[in-house]
Amino acid sequence: MKFLKPKIIISKCLEFDACRYDGQLINNNHINKLKPFIDFIPVCPEVEIGMGTPRETIKIVENKNETLLYQSATKKDFNDKMNSFSKKYLNNVENIDGFILKSQSPSCGYKSAKIYPKKNNASALKKGDGIFTRNILSKFPNHPIEEEKRLNNIYIREHFLTCIFTVADFKTVNNFNTLYRYHAKHKYLFMSYNQTLMSKMGNIAANEKNENFNLIKNKYFKSLLILLSKKSRYKSNINTQMHVLGYFKNLLTSKEKKHFLDKLELYRKRKIPISSVNNILHSWIYRFENEYLMDQSFFNPFPEDLIYKEVSRFE
Repeated sequence: MKFLKPKIIISKCLEFDACRYDGQLINNNHINKLKPFIDFIPVCPEVEIGMGTPRETIKIVENKNETLLYQSATKKDFNDKMNSFSKKYLNNVENIDGFILKSQSPSCGYKSAKIYPKKNNASALKKGDGIFTRNILSKFPNHPIEEEKRLNNIYIREHFLTCIFTVADFKTVNNFNTLYRYHAKHKYLFMSYNQTLMSKMGNIAANEKNENFNLIKNKYFKSLLILLSKKSRYKSNINTQMHVLGYFKNLLTSKEKKHFLDKLELYRKRKIPISSVNNILHSWIYRFENEYLMDQSFFNPFPEDLIYKEVSRFE
């Protein structure tokens, strides 16, 4: 199966440039593996607004009266500059499929940036989004977004990869026929995420009111992003996998069936990722030449080279 390269905005300090506040480049094995498969667009918002490398640290200060991106050493507030840059930058990017951002960063953090109640002598009150990230979420509220540290979790990583490659594949949709083919190709995948939304998207594509194609395309895409915004439910995945097993029940040996059901039980207990089960199904699809299932992205939602196990335990 061929995959379009997703277009992903990424914090530049992650594998691309030594631009972190302390002048370091952050190595990340998962991002390094992604480089051949993704069109990365690196950006460091702090450098873009004129802060040097290395630089004095900044922090988010938030209270009832104001929000600051405050640099204690210089007593400067960079909040307006950061918001101005972020809006201009994000308004000029096109066909973005997702984001990978630096964890805990006051500019790029996603739900992990420390937020302080006052400028000095105070502990962090809570965690939230960095200032650049807030602008991302305002303009791209349902696009796939992750931090580099969360990619260490194989379940989160495989969900994110599924999302960005499925969103990128939507770029093949340029008329009603390609929209129908797209919906058919991802039928089982969508079913595993949200069967109600899948049906709604099918009705949108059917276009019973004979609306303009671009209007239908936009409606469908908005629903697609909402559908992918939450991880698929493992019970739905198992139901789909058992349904597919039915295609082959008279073609498999009892040992093969047992092996599959044992793997399925491990997935049910969250001891292995979904790809470990789908790889078995995928091998049977080609072994028995089931052309209908060959086209289903559920069994192969992203390049197989990106399926790998970590030495650390599953979380």
